[in-house]
Amino acid sequence: MMGMVVAGYGPLLEHLSSRFGVSLPVAGSTISVYFAGSLPGVIVSMRLLERVPARLLVIVAMAVSSLGLAAVAVSYIWPFFLASVFVVGLGFGALVISLNQLVAYRAGRRRVALINAVNGCYSAGAVAGPVLVAAFAETHFSALFLFAAAAWLALIPGALGISGRLPVATGSRVRPGALVGVFVFAFVLYVGLENGTGGWMTSHLESTGHASGAAATLTSGFWLALVTGRLLMTLVPASVPEATIVIAGSALAPIFPTGIVWLARLRPGDSRATSWLYPAASIGGIAGPGVIGLVIAGAGIGWAPAVLAAVALGMSAAFLVASRRSAA
Repeated sequence: MMGMVVAGYGPLLEHLSSRFGVSLPVAGSTISVYFAGSLPGVIVSMRLLERVPARLLVIVAMAVSSLGLAAVAVSYIWPFFLASVFVVGLGFGALVISLNQLVAYRAGRRRVALINAVNGCYSAGAVAGPVLVAAFAETHFSALFLFAAAAWLALIPGALGISGRLPVATGSRVRPGALVGVFVFAFVLYVGLENGTGGWMTSHLESTGHASGAAATLTSGFWLALVTGRLLMTLVPASVPEATIVIAGSALAPIFPTGIVWLARLRPGDSRATSWLYPAASIGGIAGPGVIGLVIAGAGIGWAPAVLAAVALGMSAAFLVASRRSAA
């Protein structure tokens, strides 16, 4: 459900532009507002995960996201729509840190495979999102989001079976350190790249002459590549180092989940180290699509791929630095 909602925003931009009477760059701010909502969700959850059962946080987060989706369905003015998207993002932020942290710090040698499988489910939803938007958003906008809200509510009973708490170092609080800072920077660029691509790909393809349906289908292909890469990661032997996987996986698919486990292995006694990666993800989700929107407003949508290429190079360089620092 999380992947379906996030990936649906990109193909939705043209519909939002006509529905609310705003320009395409303004419609593109939807993606940044969504991740702006996820940022406080992540920051609050960083502390709550140390104090409350994980299942309680997951249940509340799903309820908040469902409420936001229902509000999106009945939005008829632009400010109310953006406020509703912010609420959806709030729940998303709490969910992404809760679910990933619980898997990253579980016992067992196969946690890299497991966290990639979990994030592969996210990507599988992202494959369906653009297709559903292309098929139903123009004529059934409200029904589409009401269905998503109901589906999220229906998933809440499943969270009752979640158990476990995260390891937290006792004693004085330790500064994150330079290594965590490098990971944070790399994650900002990665999430900006992933969501910048998924958010603006449909509009860019439409500008080159592709029909809306075909552009949305090709955008689904991008998310399909992510789910394929993450599911293939379950076949990689546990003996392969996370650093090798992330550096070799600069084609995107396994970077986010494997990077979390990589840092968790380097800082095994304290989940606070990896907690900082989730605000980084939110900031990347805000900045990536937002920067592309600014470039589009000033120079045209044809420049979107160039911006994404620059971000990709910066991300790869940051992970190379992290690999050398962790090996030192």
